Amino acid sequence: MKLGTDLRNTVLQSGVAFGLLALAFVGCQDGPQDPTGSDGSVLQALDSAQHWSDHIVADPTDPARYVDRAAWHLRNGRIAEGLLDLNLAIEADSTHAPAWSAKADALYLTQAFEPCIEHLDACLDVAPDHIPCLLRRAEMHIHLRQYPEAFDKLNAVLRQAPLNHEAYWMKGMIYRDQGNAENAKSSFQTAVEVNPNFFDGFIALGLAYAADMDTLAIGFFQTAKDLRPQSVEARYNLAYFLQEHKPTQRRFLDRARREYQGIVQLDPSNAAASFNQGYIHLEYLQAYDSAVHHFSNAIDELPYYHQAFFNRGLAYESLNRLEDAELDYREALQFQPDYTAAALALQRVLQQRNASN
Repeated sequence: MKLGTDLRNTVLQSGVAFGLLALAFVGCQDGPQDPTGSDGSVLQALDSAQHWSDHIVADPTDPARYVDRAAWHLRNGRIAEGLLDLNLAIEADSTHAPAWSAKADALYLTQAFEPCIEHLDACLDVAPDHIPCLLRRAEMHIHLRQYPEAFDKLNAVLRQAPLNHEAYWMKGMIYRDQGNAENAKSSFQTAVEVNPNFFDGFIALGLAYAADMDTLAIGFFQTAKDLRPQSVEARYNLAYFLQEHKPTQRRFLDRARREYQGIVQLDPSNAAASFNQGYIHLEYLQAYDSAVHHFSNAIDELPYYHQAFFNRGLAYESLNRLEDAELDYREALQFQPDYTAAALALQRVLQQRNASN
């Protein structure tokens, strides 16, 4: 079956939900690991082409050595060189499952999704029980909404490794996509129970409870934030839930604002965090000057942010700065011509200006 563009579009559209596969090369258990040490000069020597060439020369028939060097290339952004070494690993031993698995990951990084699947299938042909390939193949099944096939792969993983947190997490994703919220929560819960440091599991749990506006989501997002204090994702999900859950309670809004401020400190270009701060000041605090400030920051980072122009227009209108409001509504419509709310707001402002002349 030819997948081609349809598969590429499906994976790209679902890319937010799945982040593990693209990073699996550096993190999989059977993948290459660099030696480490405390001496900076030693580490510098290990991070050199000569070191990895010597590593292969020591036993050029060992496919794992090519996989090791491929991992070094990929960690440094040299995908073509990494793929070349993985081809050499497969030539050295066509039954070496980690080489097939690693090459599939590298192909995923280049958005070559169909070849990625072909290599995962080849991996499972030579090593049907290879857990990294089973997990990655299950993930591709999920991207394509082939849920029975995904469950088969995940159950094969759990028969070998009953405490594999990724398998439970992926099962939760399937249940979530199928609208089975309770089973999704149960699977995500199992994932974090078997791996209490599983960041993505806590994010998934938070999102599952947030969908029901359940305050348990706060604890899960906070745990994710504790696991990765520099994570924008954890902070944003926490802030957004606080903002939406009880916007009439000032303590929720104040905490949400602090989280958004933390995001901007970590990532000054994060337009969404600036926008949401503006929205809180506009909609809930009626602090219109502050709203203008934050919406302006969002526009500075994302000049075609039509919602920011519209909401800044509302803030200007509330400040009776009608000329500024008119300009922002026009900008919003320039970027989004069918933006009905902006068109109505523009008509309202023009009527007010005409009435005052």
